[in-house]
Amino acid sequence: MEIEYAKYDTLLFDLDDTLYPLSSGIARECGQNIKDYMVEKLGIDKSKILELSNSLYKNYGTTMAGLRAIGYDFDYDEYHSYVHGRLPYDNIKPDPILRTLLLSLPLRKIIFTNADKLHAARALERLGLEDCFEGIVCFESLNSTNHDNIHDNDEIFDIITYLSSDHEHPLSGLPKTPIVCKPAETAIVKAIEIANIDPKRTLFFEDSVRNIEAGKRVGLSTVLVGTSQRVKFADYAVENIHNLKEALPELWESEAKPEKVRYSGKLAVETPVIA
Repeated sequence: MEIEYAKYDTLLFDLDDTLYPLSSGIARECGQNIKDYMVEKLGIDKSKILELSNSLYKNYGTTMAGLRAIGYDFDYDEYHSYVHGRLPYDNIKPDPILRTLLLSLPLRKIIFTNADKLHAARALERLGLEDCFEGIVCFESLNSTNHDNIHDNDEIFDIITYLSSDHEHPLSGLPKTPIVCKPAETAIVKAIEIANIDPKRTLFFEDSVRNIEAGKRVGLSTVLVGTSQRVKFADYAVENIHNLKEALPELWESEAKPEKVRYSGKLAVETPVIA
Protein backbone atom coordinates (compact mmCIF):
# COMPACT_ATOMS: atom_id res chain seq x y z
CA MET A 1 0.00 0.00 0.00
CA GLU A 2 1.43 3.36 -1.02
CA ILE A 3 1.84 5.87 1.80
CA GLU A 4 1.70 9.54 0.80
CA TYR A 5 0.65 12.90 2.15
CA ALA A 6 -3.00 11.84 2.43
CA LYS A 7 -1.98 9.03 4.78
CA TYR A 8 -0.94 11.19 7.77
CA ASP A 9 -1.18 14.88 8.53
CA THR A 10 -0.73 14.84 12.32
CA LEU A 11 1.68 13.29 14.81
CA LEU A 12 0.34 12.86 18.35
CA PHE A 13 3.10 12.29 20.91
CA ASP A 14 3.02 11.06 24.46
CA LEU A 15 5.66 12.86 26.52
CA ASP A 16 7.16 10.96 29.46
CA ASP A 17 9.29 7.93 28.55
CA THR A 18 8.44 8.56 24.90
CA LEU A 19 10.29 11.78 24.01
CA TYR A 20 12.97 11.05 26.60
CA PRO A 21 14.19 7.65 27.82
CA LEU A 22 12.97 5.69 30.83
CA SER A 23 16.60 5.62 31.98
CA SER A 24 16.25 9.28 33.00
CA GLY A 25 14.72 8.03 36.24
CA ILE A 26 11.86 10.53 36.10
CA ALA A 27 9.19 7.81 36.13
CA ARG A 28 10.79 6.13 39.13
CA GLU A 29 10.99 9.37 41.10
CA CYS A 30 7.43 10.29 40.12
CA GLY A 31 6.19 6.94 41.38
CA GLN A 32 7.94 7.45 44.71
CA ASN A 33 6.49 10.95 45.04
CA ILE A 34 3.00 9.55 44.48
CA LYS A 35 3.53 7.00 47.25
CA ASP A 36 4.85 9.70 49.57
CA TYR A 37 1.79 11.85 48.82
CA MET A 38 -0.51 8.97 49.68
CA VAL A 39 1.15 8.61 53.08
CA GLU A 40 1.81 12.24 53.96
CA LYS A 41 -1.24 13.96 52.50
CA LEU A 42 -3.93 11.26 52.46
CA GLY A 43 -2.89 9.41 55.60
CA ILE A 44 -2.80 5.97 54.01
CA ASP A 45 -0.95 3.27 55.95
CA LYS A 46 2.56 2.97 54.53
CA SER A 47 2.35 -0.84 54.58
CA LYS A 48 -0.56 -0.72 52.11
CA ILE A 49 0.90 1.79 49.68
CA LEU A 50 2.65 -0.52 47.20
CA GLU A 51 -0.27 -2.92 46.69
CA LEU A 52 -2.81 -0.10 46.62
CA SER A 53 -0.92 2.11 44.17
CA ASN A 54 -0.28 -0.83 41.83
CA SER A 55 -3.95 -1.84 41.93
CA LEU A 56 -5.15 1.69 41.26
CA TYR A 57 -2.71 2.18 38.39
CA LYS A 58 -3.72 -1.13 36.84
CA ASN A 59 -7.45 -0.53 37.07
CA TYR A 60 -7.73 3.21 36.50
CA GLY A 61 -4.82 4.18 34.26
CA THR A 62 -3.21 6.44 36.85
CA THR A 63 -2.94 6.18 40.62
CA MET A 64 -4.43 9.66 40.85
CA ALA A 65 -7.56 8.62 38.97
CA GLY A 66 -7.87 5.55 41.17
CA LEU A 67 -7.53 7.53 44.39
CA ARG A 68 -10.40 9.77 43.34
CA ALA A 69 -12.49 6.76 42.34
CA ILE A 70 -12.25 5.03 45.71
CA GLY A 71 -13.19 8.16 47.60
CA TYR A 72 -10.15 10.32 48.33
CA ASP A 73 -10.73 14.03 47.81
CA PHE A 74 -7.80 16.35 47.13
CA ASP A 75 -6.82 19.40 45.17
CA TYR A 76 -5.51 18.46 41.72
CA ASP A 77 -3.04 21.34 41.54
CA GLU A 78 -1.65 20.48 44.98
CA TYR A 79 -1.27 16.85 43.92
CA HIS A 80 0.61 17.75 40.74
CA SER A 81 2.78 20.25 42.59
CA TYR A 82 3.76 17.60 45.13
CA VAL A 83 4.28 14.77 42.63
CA HIS A 84 6.05 16.73 39.87
CA GLY A 85 7.48 19.68 41.80
CA ARG A 86 10.28 17.62 43.33
CA LEU A 87 11.30 15.75 40.19
CA PRO A 88 14.98 15.84 39.13
CA TYR A 89 14.35 17.64 35.83
CA ASP A 90 18.11 17.99 35.33
CA ASN A 91 18.02 14.28 34.47
CA ILE A 92 16.24 15.21 31.23
CA LYS A 93 18.94 16.25 28.79
CA PRO A 94 18.66 18.49 25.72
CA ASP A 95 18.04 16.44 22.59
CA PRO A 96 19.21 18.32 19.48
CA ILE A 97 18.87 15.17 17.35
CA LEU A 98 15.16 14.86 18.13
CA ARG A 99 14.70 18.60 17.72
CA THR A 100 16.13 18.44 14.21
CA LEU A 101 13.92 15.48 13.34
CA LEU A 102 10.77 17.16 14.59
CA LEU A 103 11.42 20.50 12.92
CA SER A 104 12.10 18.76 9.62
CA LEU A 105 8.68 17.12 9.61
CA PRO A 106 6.06 19.06 7.58
CA LEU A 107 3.17 17.78 9.71
CA ARG A 108 1.16 18.93 12.72
CA LYS A 109 2.80 17.81 15.96
CA ILE A 110 0.87 17.74 19.25
CA ILE A 111 1.70 16.50 22.76
CA PHE A 112 -0.89 14.32 24.52
CA THR A 113 -0.01 13.62 28.14
CA ASN A 114 -1.80 12.63 31.35
CA ALA A 115 0.47 15.05 33.21
CA ASP A 116 -0.28 18.67 34.07
CA LYS A 117 0.71 21.58 31.85
CA LEU A 118 3.57 22.78 34.07
CA HIS A 119 5.28 19.40 34.04
CA ALA A 120 4.88 19.18 30.26
CA ALA A 121 6.38 22.64 29.78
CA ARG A 122 9.32 21.88 32.10
CA ALA A 123 10.11 18.58 30.39
CA LEU A 124 9.90 20.06 26.90
CA GLU A 125 12.08 22.99 27.93
CA ARG A 126 14.72 20.61 29.31
CA LEU A 127 14.64 18.66 26.05
CA GLY A 128 14.98 21.85 24.03
CA LEU A 129 11.75 21.04 22.20
CA GLU A 130 9.59 23.89 23.51
CA ASP A 131 8.96 25.31 20.04
CA CYS A 132 8.54 22.01 18.17
CA PHE A 133 4.84 21.40 18.89
CA GLU A 134 1.65 23.16 17.98
CA GLY A 135 0.18 22.56 21.40
CA ILE A 136 -0.38 20.31 24.39
CA VAL A 137 -3.39 18.22 25.37
CA CYS A 138 -2.79 17.61 29.07
CA PHE A 139 -4.55 16.98 32.38
CA GLU A 140 -6.09 20.45 32.42
CA SER A 141 -7.41 19.99 28.88
CA LEU A 142 -9.32 16.85 29.85
CA ASN A 143 -10.24 17.76 33.44
CA SER A 144 -11.61 21.24 33.92
CA THR A 145 -12.29 21.45 37.64
CA ASN A 146 -11.28 20.38 41.13
CA HIS A 147 -14.90 20.27 42.21
CA ASP A 148 -16.12 17.03 40.74
CA ASN A 149 -16.62 14.80 43.77
CA ILE A 150 -18.95 12.01 42.70
CA HIS A 151 -19.20 10.39 46.11
CA ASP A 152 -22.15 10.91 48.41
CA ASN A 153 -20.29 9.92 51.56
CA ASP A 154 -16.81 9.93 53.05
CA GLU A 155 -16.34 6.17 53.02
CA ILE A 156 -13.25 4.88 51.23
CA PHE A 157 -13.88 1.92 48.92
CA ASP A 158 -11.64 -1.02 49.86
CA ILE A 159 -10.45 -2.02 46.41
CA ILE A 160 -7.83 -4.46 47.74
CA THR A 161 -10.40 -6.51 49.64
CA TYR A 162 -12.84 -6.28 46.74
CA LEU A 163 -10.33 -7.67 44.22
CA SER A 164 -8.81 -10.29 46.54
CA SER A 165 -12.11 -11.69 47.83
CA ASP A 166 -12.68 -15.44 47.62
CA HIS A 167 -15.73 -14.63 45.55
CA GLU A 168 -14.75 -13.21 42.20
CA HIS A 169 -16.09 -9.69 41.75
CA PRO A 170 -16.57 -8.11 38.32
CA LEU A 171 -14.36 -5.16 37.44
CA SER A 172 -17.54 -3.40 36.38
CA GLY A 173 -18.37 -3.23 40.06
CA LEU A 174 -15.45 -0.89 40.78
CA PRO A 175 -16.40 2.73 41.49
CA LYS A 176 -15.98 5.15 38.60
CA THR A 177 -13.40 7.90 38.57
CA PRO A 178 -14.22 11.51 37.71
CA ILE A 179 -10.75 11.92 36.20
CA VAL A 180 -10.36 11.58 32.44
CA CYS A 181 -7.00 10.07 31.42
CA LYS A 182 -5.31 7.53 29.18
CA PRO A 183 -5.78 4.62 28.65
CA ALA A 184 -9.54 5.29 28.76
CA GLU A 185 -10.84 5.47 25.21
CA THR A 186 -13.03 8.40 26.27
CA ALA A 187 -9.85 10.35 27.08
CA ILE A 188 -8.33 9.67 23.67
CA VAL A 189 -11.56 10.53 21.88
CA LYS A 190 -11.74 13.79 23.85
CA ALA A 191 -8.13 14.61 22.97
CA ILE A 192 -8.87 13.98 19.30
CA GLU A 193 -11.81 16.37 19.48
CA ILE A 194 -9.91 19.03 21.42
CA ALA A 195 -6.96 18.96 19.03
CA ASN A 196 -9.28 18.86 16.01
CA ILE A 197 -7.50 15.98 14.34
CA ASP A 198 -8.63 13.18 12.06
CA PRO A 199 -7.70 9.86 13.74
CA LYS A 200 -7.46 8.17 10.37
CA ARG A 201 -4.69 10.56 9.39
CA THR A 202 -2.87 10.63 12.72
CA LEU A 203 0.12 8.68 14.05
CA PHE A 204 0.04 8.14 17.82
CA PHE A 205 3.45 7.69 19.55
CA GLU A 206 3.38 5.97 22.97
CA ASP A 207 5.59 3.92 25.26
CA SER A 208 2.57 2.28 26.96
CA VAL A 209 1.17 -0.86 25.35
CA ARG A 210 -2.27 -0.35 26.87
CA ASN A 211 -2.39 3.24 25.60
CA ILE A 212 -1.39 1.96 22.16
CA GLU A 213 -4.25 -0.55 22.31
CA ALA A 214 -6.75 2.14 23.31
CA GLY A 215 -5.50 4.45 20.56
CA LYS A 216 -5.86 1.74 17.97
CA ARG A 217 -9.41 1.02 19.11
CA VAL A 218 -10.46 4.60 18.42
CA GLY A 219 -8.93 4.59 14.94
CA LEU A 220 -5.41 5.98 15.36
CA SER A 221 -2.38 4.52 13.66
CA THR A 222 0.10 3.65 16.39
CA VAL A 223 3.84 3.66 17.05
CA LEU A 224 5.15 1.85 20.13
CA VAL A 225 8.26 3.59 21.46
CA GLY A 226 10.90 1.85 23.58
CA THR A 227 11.14 -1.49 21.78
CA SER A 228 11.76 -2.72 18.26
CA GLN A 229 9.34 -5.61 18.84
CA ARG A 230 5.96 -4.77 17.36
CA VAL A 231 3.07 -5.94 19.50
CA LYS A 232 -0.63 -6.35 18.81
CA PHE A 233 -2.32 -3.01 18.08
CA ALA A 234 1.02 -1.34 17.22
CA ASP A 235 1.44 -0.52 13.53
CA TYR A 236 5.10 0.34 14.07
CA ALA A 237 7.68 -0.07 16.83
CA VAL A 238 10.85 1.95 17.42
CA GLU A 239 13.42 1.21 20.10
CA ASN A 240 14.24 4.90 20.39
CA ILE A 241 12.42 7.99 19.16
CA HIS A 242 15.65 8.84 17.32
CA ASN A 243 14.91 5.90 15.00
CA LEU A 244 11.84 7.68 13.67
CA LYS A 245 13.27 8.44 10.23
CA GLU A 246 14.49 4.88 9.71
CA ALA A 247 11.14 3.40 10.76
CA LEU A 248 8.90 5.90 8.98
CA PRO A 249 10.82 7.52 6.11
CA GLU A 250 7.52 8.15 4.32
CA LEU A 251 6.77 10.98 6.74
CA TRP A 252 9.59 12.96 5.14
CA GLU A 253 8.43 12.07 1.65
CA SER A 254 5.18 13.91 2.23
CA GLU A 255 4.09 16.52 -0.27
CA ALA A 256 2.82 18.72 2.55
CA LYS A 257 4.05 22.30 2.40
CA PRO A 258 6.10 23.62 5.32
CA GLU A 259 3.86 26.68 5.70
CA LYS A 260 1.05 24.40 6.83
CA VAL A 261 2.92 23.75 10.07
CA ARG A 262 1.94 26.15 12.86
CA TYR A 263 4.23 26.74 15.83
CA SER A 264 3.17 28.57 18.92
CA GLY A 265 6.39 29.87 20.40
CA LYS A 266 8.19 28.90 23.59
CA LEU A 267 6.06 26.54 25.61
CA ALA A 268 7.89 27.31 28.85
CA VAL A 269 6.90 30.96 28.50
CA GLU A 270 3.49 30.66 26.93
CA THR A 271 2.28 27.08 27.23
CA PRO A 272 -0.23 26.49 24.42
CA VAL A 273 -2.50 24.10 26.24
CA ILE A 274 -5.27 23.02 23.92
CA ALA A 275 -8.57 23.26 25.77
